[in-house]
This record gives sequence, structure tokens and C-alpha cells, in this order.
Amino acid sequence: MRFSFVTTSVDFARAARFYALSALFIGLLPVSPVRTSPPVDGSESQLGTDRDTNPSPTVTIVEAEGLINLLPVVKELRAKGMDVKWDVQSVPTMNNTDYYFFWIYNATAQKARDIGSISVGNYAVNKHTADVRVWQVSHDVSYGDDGVLVTTNELERLQEELRAKQRIDSTAIQQYRSAHLANKIIPRELAQSAVRLPISERSSDTAGLSCWKGSDHLASRLGRSPIMTSSAGYRSYAEVKATALRPKYQEIYSGLLCENTVKLFFANGGQSDFQTLLDSSQPKSDCIAIEGRDSCEVNGIQLVDWSSDGRFLLADLVLWEYESDALVMRVPIIYDAAKNEFVRPDVYHFFDDYYKTDAFKEKLDPRSTHCEFELRAEGFSPDGNIVLSASRPPDNPSYDQVFCLEKSQTFLFELGTNKISHLASAYKAQHYGTWKPSGASKP
Repeated sequence: MRFSFVTTSVDFARAARFYALSALFIGLLPVSPVRTSPPVDGSESQLGTDRDTNPSPTVTIVEAEGLINLLPVVKELRAKGMDVKWDVQSVPTMNNTDYYFFWIYNATAQKARDIGSISVGNYAVNKHTADVRVWQVSHDVSYGDDGVLVTTNELERLQEELRAKQRIDSTAIQQYRSAHLANKIIPRELAQSAVRLPISERSSDTAGLSCWKGSDHLASRLGRSPIMTSSAGYRSYAEVKATALRPKYQEIYSGLLCENTVKLFFANGGQSDFQTLLDSSQPKSDCIAIEGRDSCEVNGIQLVDWSSDGRFLLADLVLWEYESDALVMRVPIIYDAAKNEFVRPDVYHFFDDYYKTDAFKEKLDPRSTHCEFELRAEGFSPDGNIVLSASRPPDNPSYDQVFCLEKSQTFLFELGTNKISHLASAYKAQHYGTWKPSGASKP
């Protein structure tokens, strides 16, 4: 199941440069270095001009670098003895036909490994007008924010010389001065729009269903459990829909790529139709208490059993966050069919106390052990309390883990008193509900 992504860094020089430039290129495709800055004397490089794809006269890269050399911020840093350099970047999502894109950096700060002072700024030189713009690398560029023109007397004199040299007339300036920095302008109100893909796969998995299945290929999936019947004739089943979203504008989309909807259905013994007990698409209908605070990131459900008298239904709600390293948690809920209400015991609060840890507390306690555990509902005891197992969570290499236990342990949790009793390691919960394939129609 895919819940998180991990990135790694290489040597410092590359990482520092990436820090300054790519932190704002979120959602854009990787940039391709076209050229790094030449010596201050402006000597030519083997790249020469870059105007073979442009039908109108353009300034060369070297001439554009001459304009960059006259920027006030560059002159100010060099006056302080700083070594200022730049990279010319070809960015797939930007208008490389009409602009040269420069990332300017403080090479002196880079050598000193002062990451916070490396980036000087991002600038674009219009190939057809010699205009220079300072701009912020952000999604606003895709919305049509083209930054601000940089003007100084010295810069304007060189621009006039270059326009005369390249025979750039007023008509070309008027035509190209308004060219957008991005190669595609996206309506802001549509930026986060995505198409919901239709269901392409069905299964009985309702606990860990996601849009990923062993690959990066996204697909919408539906999981529906068998029907579980109690001794009193009550019936229930669970359904989870994992809906994959295909962004309309991948380059700036920041929303979820997969959304889960969790539903729990119930029918009385004399009823043929099922009613909805729980629907995660409704505000706070699936929220549960963990250490006294509501958690609503429910993405799965696992039906466990009916009680011996057939009145109570036990299920685990499964919590996780997509695109996150957060733990997958199972939290028990109990439905009282006689009273038509849920009981949601805050078991993690009491097990935190049992293991003397603050693993699930919002604020850490320096006196606690900070160890981790995970819980799973195993069933009901004959007297109607719940049987829980505690085990060691999966290894997570992103941080140093401390575990509360090495081997799985089984406990009795008394619902009225919240008392925890350790059971024998060989204890197995007896099951009272009966299963049959789900043939239920949707309510």
C-alpha cells in the first residue's frame, strides 16, 4: 500500500542548488541545465546563440548574461566581494521559446555551506525584447503572474544597444513584451480540478484498499465485505470505495490522488433493505477519539464479530493519511443494535497509560518512554467485553523507533471500567457471527 514518498539527497553542492531552485518548482517537471554562468568578462561559450527556433530577431544567451551582470542585486553582492553565478535553466512547463530563465546564486555562500543565503533570485530575459523580469517560482506563474520588469538606467542603455544590434523594432517589442513566462496559462479556479476515474476492480478487501496496488498506476477500486449475521438476526456488511483522481493540470495540482469513502450497512432481521450506519463522506460521521482528540482520517474498516447475544457489532476503523509517513492505526468501534448507537472507546488513551508511553498523545511527556505499539480488535469475550491484540508496528527507517513490545500480546478490555487485563498468549477469541457472500443491494 502506498502512503508515503521518500526523497534522498546527493552531495552538498547539488543539494544546495536544488534547495534554492526546486523548493518553488513544486509540481513542475525537473529542470534541465542549459548553461552555467561564464567568467565575469562575458567570454563566449560553445552554446552560442539559441534562436534557431524563433522566427523573429532575438538576443543571444551571452547578451542576456550581459544584462544579468547589470542587475542591481548582482552588482551589490559583487561590491561586497561575493562571487555571484547563475544557471540558465530549460523548464518544460515554462515558455523557453521566448525567454531565457536564470537562477542566480551566491557561490561564496555555497562554498561556506550557508544554505539560507545561497539563492539570489530567479530572473527571465525576453529573447525578443531584452526585457528582464524578476519572478517568484510558484504556481502563480501558471496563473499568469509574470513577475516585475527590472529597470535601471544602465540596464536600459544596454537593452537599447542590443535591440539596435539585433534589429529588434518597436513592433516586435509590442508583440512579445506581454508574452507569458509559463507555456500554458491555467485558470486559477480550475487549477485543482481532477477527473474521478470509474471503478475498475472489485474485491472483498475493506481494511487496506487504496488506489495503488503494487505500482504507480492509479485505479479506482471497490471493496465490499461478506454479510455477517448475528444470533439475534441482525446483519451487516462494509464497503470501501478508493477513488483515483486524475489531475487536469498535473504540473500545479496539489490535492489528493486517491480518496477513500467508508460505509457500514445494517439490516434488522425482518428487513430486506440495509440502512447506512456510517458514511465517511458525511462530516464527522466516522471520527473517533484518540487520546481525547477527534481523528477523522478513516480510510478503511474491518468487520470483526457480533457479540454472543447478537446485540453488539464490533469493527475496526482503519486510519491512515495518504502521502504521509504516519502510522496505520486500527481503532475499535461497537454498534449497539438495540439502542441504535455507537460506542467508541478511547482505547489508545488507556493503552498509552498501560505501556507508560505518549506515542499517541498530542503533546509529548518527557517522563514517558515514547515507545510504539499497534492494536487490533480480535472479538468479544463471552461476557461482552472486547479482546484486543497489541503488536509491534512495522519498521520505519525514517526515524529511530522504540517498541513497547517485541511479541504480540492479547488483552481483555472491559468497556464499563476501561480496565485492561493481560490474557494468556495462547488465548483465541471465540467468534459468534456467521458470514455469507454479500448479495446486498445498496441502500
